[in-house]
Amino acid sequence: MSKIEAWQRLDNSAIIFPVMVTKRRQNNFRMQITLEENVDKAVLSGAVSTALARYPQFNVSLVSGAIWHYFIRNDRPVTVTDAEDTLMAPLPIFGKDRRPFRFSVSGNKIYADFFHALGDGTGIMEFLKTVLYAYITATGKDLGDVSDKVLLPSSQVDPEEYEDGFVKYYKPTKLKDLAISQMKGHKAFLIEGEAIEDNGKGYSQYVLDSKSVIDLCHAKGCTVTEYLGGVFAMAIYDAYIRGKGLKRRQLKDIQLFLPINLRRQFPSRTLKNFSLFSRVGFGTKEELTLDKCISIIHESLIRDTQKDLLHKKIITISRAQNLKVMKIIPLCLKKAIIRFSNIFFGRAKKTATFSNVGITKLPESMRPYVRNMQYSIWPSGTATYSMVANSVWDVLNVSLVKSIQDSKIEEQFEKQLEKDGLSFTVSRSVWAGAERKAVKARSAAVSESNI
Repeated sequence: MSKIEAWQRLDNSAIIFPVMVTKRRQNNFRMQITLEENVDKAVLSGAVSTALARYPQFNVSLVSGAIWHYFIRNDRPVTVTDAEDTLMAPLPIFGKDRRPFRFSVSGNKIYADFFHALGDGTGIMEFLKTVLYAYITATGKDLGDVSDKVLLPSSQVDPEEYEDGFVKYYKPTKLKDLAISQMKGHKAFLIEGEAIEDNGKGYSQYVLDSKSVIDLCHAKGCTVTEYLGGVFAMAIYDAYIRGKGLKRRQLKDIQLFLPINLRRQFPSRTLKNFSLFSRVGFGTKEELTLDKCISIIHESLIRDTQKDLLHKKIITISRAQNLKVMKIIPLCLKKAIIRFSNIFFGRAKKTATFSNVGITKLPESMRPYVRNMQYSIWPSGTATYSMVANSVWDVLNVSLVKSIQDSKIEEQFEKQLEKDGLSFTVSRSVWAGAERKAVKARSAAVSESNI
């Protein structure tokens, strides 16, 4: 193993994530895989270890240094847990004996949770496809040659896979030319409600026919991202703003954050974080319609995906993290400064996140063994909702995840799908945000106090 694999800096866009961690707030995302057969935990554990040997940049623990957090190599065995025990408890992120991810299983489902500092959805998906390949072949199935879709465990590690794309495309720039003003944002409308017990999360997972959605979008003259994002924005508007008698000063913009994969305009094979976001604002002082929301998303994405602007934002982030003063300020002081700073990601500047991951490209030979794959983002802080869409095989998945008990957004979302003639199935679940033993202990304590 090379030196970079034994001790790694966090990439420039990942530095912020561990600094912002609290007991109730982590920037995590989940990938859920549904197989045709029940999952063997021991075989899965071996498959994850096999894949980690191919991805040294993910075979790490996250620790705190004097100046910054950093990754160190972790060769300890991977433990796969029962999903009913870990539920959606916060990841045990920090410490040399811990990992910034977790695999758990329930029946034929695999739940893979990742802390965002490890990588973005694009990079982590490549790792997960290798895990799937290792698991399926370890159970005696022959997948044939899938090297065009999967990085095989035996394949050569390309150093570009763990490069920092922000460093690669950084160039010295004068302060006046940085994209500071474009990244500041302003206060957003917040979706408030009674929190789910134990810091839990409520899931609504929709499965639709991909072709039906694509045909509808063609008829409307928009993309799938624009349509789903518009339906989500309208669901928020109809659930909490339209006809609710809010005063004008309460009518803040609905601000959706839409991730932008930088690899499309800035060639890179990195599997680490290499993405920015489009901040899409929907004014609420005048009546919104679905067509208007679709148009707003269309115009915002055109604006925010201009290569010159994206390059400025890359440079701005890289420069901020590499200022000389940032290299000497102790980590404890950095945390205080960043947490109280409202320059870029102020707590009240985002209503929700929506990400369309696109098509998950699996080898056709996996179809008999993999039924579905779904993505989700853990909502955190004041952004109590998130939505993620992805396609696999012939279906489009939409995952709505929330940290509050109210379900008005789901009701409005479903009404619009039905109005547009889209058929769907939906499964709902509530996951406690603490391990089962902690939930049981609290429940027992409450019961005893009521005797």
